[in-house]
Amino acid sequence: MKKVLHSIVLLSMLGLGGLVTTGCEVSHTETDKPTWFGGRKHEETTVTKNPVTGEHDVSHTETRVNP
Repeated sequence: MKKVLHSIVLLSMLGLGGLVTTGCEVSHTETDKPTWFGGRKHEETTVTKNPVTGEHDVSHTETRVNP
């Protein structure tokens, strides 16, 4: 019985740790635009919210593809 209780406590702690480290995606946008020299510019912006602290994190990436 003691091993089962320890397993339950361990699994619940691991689950709580996973909840704390992952955020909830609030918004995500992607755009594709042509560049001056015939290539393409791809931009992505993602906003995530930490469910515990309520803080927002913004991630922005740009990728350019030239012909």
